[in-house]
Formats: sequence, structure tokens, C-alpha cells
Amino acid sequence: MSIPSPGQSSLWDPCWNGRRKGLFIASIMSALLLQLLILGNMSYLYGTSFHQSARSHALNILVLDFDKSDIGAAMLQASTNLQGDYFPTIDTSSTLSDPEAVRQSVCNEDYWAAMFVNQGASEHLHRTLDGTSDQDYDPTSAITYIYNQARYPIVADSVLINSISSIVQASRDAYYESANGTAALASLNASNPVARAAYLNPIGSTAHLIQPTRQVSRAFHNTVNFVIPPLAQFFFILALNGIGLQMGFLTGATVKDVWLFRFIAGKVYALVSGLVMAGYIWSFKEDSVLGSSAFFKSWMLFWFLMDVHWQVMETVIASYVPIQYTPFFVFTWIITNVASTVFPYELTPGWYRIGYALPSREAYVIMIQIWSGCASELHIALPVLFTWWLVGHITAAFSVRKRCFDAAKSAAEYDAGELTAASSMTRVTQEEDKTVT
Repeated sequence: MSIPSPGQSSLWDPCWNGRRKGLFIASIMSALLLQLLILGNMSYLYGTSFHQSARSHALNILVLDFDKSDIGAAMLQASTNLQGDYFPTIDTSSTLSDPEAVRQSVCNEDYWAAMFVNQGASEHLHRTLDGTSDQDYDPTSAITYIYNQARYPIVADSVLINSISSIVQASRDAYYESANGTAALASLNASNPVARAAYLNPIGSTAHLIQPTRQVSRAFHNTVNFVIPPLAQFFFILALNGIGLQMGFLTGATVKDVWLFRFIAGKVYALVSGLVMAGYIWSFKEDSVLGSSAFFKSWMLFWFLMDVHWQVMETVIASYVPIQYTPFFVFTWIITNVASTVFPYELTPGWYRIGYALPSREAYVIMIQIWSGCASELHIALPVLFTWWLVGHITAAFSVRKRCFDAAKSAAEYDAGELTAASSMTRVTQEEDKTVT
């Protein structure tokens, strides 16, 4: 066992009476507060998915019939039968007349997805069934569906694709049950294997995706990815604060010089952080078609987002928020920002729309536009981001000033304490000398 140094004693020594209880109470209260912090924040995050399936009707799918025949009628009937609270809303009222217009409507966020029966699909099927077609029948040529895979890819690849698959399957069943489907069976050229195969699988679908995003890492794009910007800035600000105190920079240099140094350091660090963020995304993009222009724009976006988070952290960390309360602010700031990006607001409870005011959500919608050329919300995103950026620069300047004054005050109190201690030691020494004399 180690021997206590001079001035140290066992926790159970009588000299700790009165302080021991306070130590235990403070430790327990800190642990409880941190657990409440985690519980509250994670409940907020998990709440984004609470009863999400019951809000599926808030998503909309455009369904159009360019064929004007049996397959189109079957798909419209199937869509009507599937409609409900747990299924996306089906819109069949649009007057769009060509596939490119349909694609543009999805790109403009008028619809989350769209499906249409291709012109001539029913005629091709009928000719195959009666054996008069000289071409192989491809059931996937009957229906085309469109959605932006770069926009909330987890939702797109779960709710949307499952709903589309359900409509296609139900369309097949509706075709069999229709009068024309029954008539097709009666006139089927059973000796023709192509005709038999066509009847067994008359309706399929083909994807025409906007910005295909097939890499598995797409799950991180609007989740873990937005933990990094505030966390990276927080760690560097902690490092700068520690270095500034250790080197005497906060007390030895003018407030203007401290602000200028931290301003430049923050800009350079945010620039490099944005490059790193864009770099690891591009390293794992696999077969996604994202060119050099998208990389540069993404880098600039991430630089801007990093700088916004820098201004927030610079304003509050060890300044307006004391260091002992820093975990409460930083953890809450990170979780609320991630909660604003993880799911579309159509699928979350109404109060989560407060996320419109948070920088991460607006950065994400700009990222979608950069990658896909669609889903423009710049009229919302840019004012929000620039407001955080401009206000943050002002408050960060005052924060640096406060941080310097606090450091100078602490240094003065420390020097005064050292001087008092030295004076006390001098008096004790003088009294001992007198006693000896």
C-alpha cells in the first residue's frame, strides 16, 4: 500500500468529518443528473421513430396510367385497395402526361415517389398471351417507379420501396381477378412457354432512381455523420482552452490578439474538418455517381457547417456555460441536431419541427440538393445557417473577451492566495526564530 504524502490522510480520518458526506452526495447527484441527461436526450431521439408506421400516410406516391388499359386499371384498383393510415397516400389526380414531367415532380418534392404504367404495356402482354407477339415478354417493362434515393435513403429504401412492391404485387392480383384477366386465361396459348411465363408473371416494375445511392454506408449520411461536426469543434476548443491557460496566452496577450488567434485557428480547423468529412464519405461512396464538382460543393458545405458549430461551441464552452456543465450542453446539442436529420418530418411528431431552426438539418437538405440536384430548400436552409453563423461570430467575440477576463481574475486570485500563503509562512518562520532566540 502507498504511504500518504504529507498533508494527505485517509478518507475515514476524523479530519474528513463533515466533508465526507458532501463528497458522497455531490458524486451521487452528478451521476443521477448525467443519467437523467442521457435518459432525456435519448428519449427525445427515440421519439422521432415513435409510432412512425402510423404516419406513413403523410408520405405521398403519385400513381399514373399512361397505358389506359388493363394493367393501368389493375394498378389503380390495387392502389385504392391498399390505401390506409399505415400506407403512403396515393395520388391519382395528376394530369402529368410524360415520364420526364413525373420525374421532375418527384425531384421538386411534390411527391416522395411516383409510379406509372408504361404506354403499350397491356397490348404487349395481350399479344404475348395469345401467341401473336414475336418478342420476349419482360414483365418489368410494365411499370416504372421513381424516387430520390439520396433523400433519407433509409426511409426511401424501406417505406417507399415496400409500398411500391405491395402495389405491384396487388396489381398482379387485381389483373387476375379482373374480367380481362379471366378472358386472357381462356385465350392463353398454353403450348407457348413464353405465353405461360407471361401469364404467371404479367406485371413487374423497373426503378428509375434519382441519384442512386446503393452503398451500405448511406445509413450514416443523415445519422452518425452529423455527430462529427459539433464533436470535432468541441474537442479542439477544449484543447485550445487548455493550451491557452497552460501557456499563459489568455492572461498574457491582449483580448484582440486572443480573439484573432482563435478566429484564424477556428477557420483553418473547420476547413480541414470539412475536407476530412467529405473525404471519408467519398472514400466509401462505392458505385455512387458523385463527381468532383459535388465533392467540392460538399466540402464547402461541411466547412460552413463546421464553422457554425465552432461559433456555437466557442460561445458557450468554459465561458457562458461553466466547464462542469459542459457535458449537459454538448450532449444535448449533438442529440437534438441528429434528431433533426434522422427522419423526414412527415414521419415524426409535430414538435420535432423545431429542427428547422437547427444547423444540421439545413445542412443535410443542402447536401441532398448537391448530390441529386433536387429537393431545393435553399430559401429555408441558407437563412437559418447564416443566422447561426452571423450571430455566432458576435457572441463568440464576447465569449473570448469573457474567457480572458475570467482567466485574468483566476490568475489574480491564485497570485493573491500564493502571496497570502507566503506571508503566513514568513510570519510563522519569524515567530519560530523568536522562540528559539
